[in-house]
Amino acid sequence: MLNLPRHLRVTWHWLLAFMPVSAFATPVSLPQALVAAQGYSAELSASRHQINALENRAESAMQLPDPKLKFGIENLPVGGSNDQRFTREGMTMERIGIMQDYVSSSKRERKAGTLRAESRQVAANGQSIRAQLQRDAAQAWMELAIGNETVKQLQALVDESQRQIGVQRGGVSSGSALPASVLDARLTLISMQDKLTEAGRDVQLARTRLSQLTGIDNPEILGAIPPVSELPAEATQADSISQHPEVLQARREAEVAQAKSSESAIAALPDIGVEVYYARRADNYDDLAGVMVTVDLPLFTASRQDKDHAADQSMAMESNDRLAQLVRTHQAQLTTLLAQYQAASTLWQRQKNDVVPLQQQRVSVIQAQYRAGKSNLNDVLEARRSLLDSQIAVRNAELDVARYWVALRYLAPQENN
Repeated sequence: MLNLPRHLRVTWHWLLAFMPVSAFATPVSLPQALVAAQGYSAELSASRHQINALENRAESAMQLPDPKLKFGIENLPVGGSNDQRFTREGMTMERIGIMQDYVSSSKRERKAGTLRAESRQVAANGQSIRAQLQRDAAQAWMELAIGNETVKQLQALVDESQRQIGVQRGGVSSGSALPASVLDARLTLISMQDKLTEAGRDVQLARTRLSQLTGIDNPEILGAIPPVSELPAEATQADSISQHPEVLQARREAEVAQAKSSESAIAALPDIGVEVYYARRADNYDDLAGVMVTVDLPLFTASRQDKDHAADQSMAMESNDRLAQLVRTHQAQLTTLLAQYQAASTLWQRQKNDVVPLQQQRVSVIQAQYRAGKSNLNDVLEARRSLLDSQIAVRNAELDVARYWVALRYLAPQENN
């Protein structure tokens, strides 16, 4: 380990203490954030492992059961003059054999089909997880990007107000301004600083959320904000509902239920077991060999296998009904989401294009009046505070648009180039 002189260590610690946080920031673009979130997700990794497990089980289900080794002693006397003697009774023999159960290939194929259907169901669930991850990461990235811009705007207003309060204090010293005006101005400034602190808090929360999703320490925005004012093409595609991951997952669940129904439909097919054995007897007797066959006898299918099949059929019909209901629900949700996006976009454009320019003009007019001696500093600060409130309203409106845009853009998981 490198040992530095004490005065150098102290200097290094002070440099670290006063080094800006941005020096340790990691620039992240929106596509990079989406990729990082998917790579960092333990839930998505678990889904991939589950798919691999089901595929392996499906391959195993196609195989016959392992053969069985059977050995032992048959017909050992337990009484009389030959009690517990192995070689005096002609029927006593040491027996060894191999037994193999033969399960119908149709049964094995349908069991494997059920497992593969379950694998596709898990894969659909993985797509749903991916879509949710992309929505969450994109939303956190948007909140951080929009929040950073808002903080810069608010900071500029607060700095200018602080500067003018300093000038006003000089006026109090010279007798050209009343002390009460400075106190009023400071109260107005504190209110503006509170809004700035809240905006900074929101930025830090968004950064923490993005770091939690992506595993990137202290992420910082890289690149421009996507054009959220334009409706995503994914929301207007004819098959947007059918390709929704939750709908695909419900469809896969229905396929699993149908596969189980197909599996139980042939449950009454009998399995066959074949045993080949060799039996050694005493020296004075001939050895024996034989073949034994066992066959299942499904004599009561009406109260057993048929009942199971009827239950599986009902489950399949239930899954189809749930799928139909889910499609209707998502269609209504998409219509609602589009209406919310359009309304939020209209409010945002009105705030950005009408309200903020008017507030900026008002600040300019009052500042001109202040320089001409026709208004006081409090009027200027109040105008700035109104502008600050309008900028916060623009930020909130843009965040609403961004949230709806993200929800529409990532209805289904998107591949990032």
